[in-house]
Amino acid sequence: MSLQFLVAFDFDHTICDDNSDIVARKLISSDKIPDTVKRMYQPDNWNAYMGTIFQLLNANFIDVKTIKDAINRIPSVNGIDDLLSELHSRNCEIIIISDSNSLFIDWWLKHKGLSHTVKEIFTNPATIKEDMLKIEMYHEQDHCKLSSKNLCKGQILDDYISKRSLEGINFKRIIYVGDGKNDFCPILRLSENDVACPRIGYTLVNILKKTNEDKSQQVKAKVIPWETGNDILENLKNLNNIENN
Repeated sequence: MSLQFLVAFDFDHTICDDNSDIVARKLISSDKIPDTVKRMYQPDNWNAYMGTIFQLLNANFIDVKTIKDAINRIPSVNGIDDLLSELHSRNCEIIIISDSNSLFIDWWLKHKGLSHTVKEIFTNPATIKEDMLKIEMYHEQDHCKLSSKNLCKGQILDDYISKRSLEGINFKRIIYVGDGKNDFCPILRLSENDVACPRIGYTLVNILKKTNEDKSQQVKAKVIPWETGNDILENLKNLNNIENN
């Protein structure tokens, strides 16, 4: 089958312009969060922390609809709606790899009318039981020290590319768009033919700059920093990545 482009996006601070988990947490005042819960606020304990936050929200009569409304109010990153629509119209395959959760991402995409642009979402599964959100780990891993135990984005990206290859789809180029520390692992797995797009003003762009300076871990992909979705689209057109797709 004809080759296509794969564009993988992070979600928080990349598609939506906030951290969806923090938006939910802020629905409850800090003085109602016990110190024992606050001490759970650790990068490698995030799912357990958010699971407890959801319990506290429920105990304080903050229902699922209130949480959903708060998530849906998160604005898009400037130009991202147009970027997703344009990439989709050009037959690019779009996936999301995020350490948020399935409900938040589904709610937000449907609210913005963008669900049809995304082929698949890889994130922590979330469900509603007895009017309370429940969250699980996407997987449990210990092989990647760059990633949290519940989500190695690099492994997810590799597995997806392999799966699509078995289905007869071999991508001409991989484009990865993100902002945070956990987006570094998938970018390290990109080839010279691929493109890494770190958001300016966020952690990832600084990591890539430092890596480029000390050569400790080689990034093979072309790095194109961005501020808006329009920046990404124009830069990709200039590289002839999607102009004739």
